[in-house]
Amino acid sequence: MPLAHSELRPNPAGAMRFARNDAMITAPAPANGYEPAMRRTHDARIALLDEDQQTRDMLREYLEGQGMHVVPVANGAELRQLVSQEPIDAVILDVMARGEDSLGLLREMAEQPGTPPVMLLSAVASDIDRIVGLELGADDYLAKPFNPRELLARLRVVLRRGHAATARAAATPVLTFAGWVLDPTFYVVRDAAGRDVDLTSGEFKLLHALAVHAGQVVSREALLRLVHGDEAEAFDRAIDVAVSRLRAKLVRHGGGALIRTVRGEGYLFAARI
Repeated sequence: MPLAHSELRPNPAGAMRFARNDAMITAPAPANGYEPAMRRTHDARIALLDEDQQTRDMLREYLEGQGMHVVPVANGAELRQLVSQEPIDAVILDVMARGEDSLGLLREMAEQPGTPPVMLLSAVASDIDRIVGLELGADDYLAKPFNPRELLARLRVVLRRGHAATARAAATPVLTFAGWVLDPTFYVVRDAAGRDVDLTSGEFKLLHALAVHAGQVVSREALLRLVHGDEAEAFDRAIDVAVSRLRAKLVRHGGGALIRTVRGEGYLFAARI
């Protein structure tokens, strides 16, 4: 359904107000233009796909005012090309972009090694929608309307988490178990026959989180934190669905016994590392 007309205008309180029939973005305007509670993030390159030109312009101006470099794209094809050809630190993706299968695009990106973290924006904010977005590989999910300062805070967390994960992966040794190989640096999993196991980035993180705690029961809440960080919302069902999908892929490669369910407690990685 076509989105309503948008407009950007100052309000009497001096804030910038972005209004539309189905969404509104508001942000207080600091007197000196500086966000005192947040350390500016320099040199982060952000790809932004939102179908509304005015939204893109507003977010670009706001985020670049905080030291980031924003690269707006008009469609999924441009986003794919950008991510494949240039260094991008994070992606902001509008789920409702007209003419795009945004969740399909998210899944496609998540399946590629080295894909930057993705923050989803959506005018739909049900628990199911957030669960689906997170399960498909999103690193965060922000509902419209939103305050740009909240988006900035969440984006900084996503960036820090991505940088920390990269550093951890580089320092983490390759894991071997039951003839399988899990390489956290290159996001590669190979079964006992040497075949690559096709996992999304979220599924890889989940498998890695379980493998590094081999022999221990890991609760659903702990898995959410390990996969999505401390800011993850506790959707038990999201982890159950993710484990089910991961397990189905492992079964196809002869690894059906790798992950065990401990009723009422969580999950256990049964192989010896």
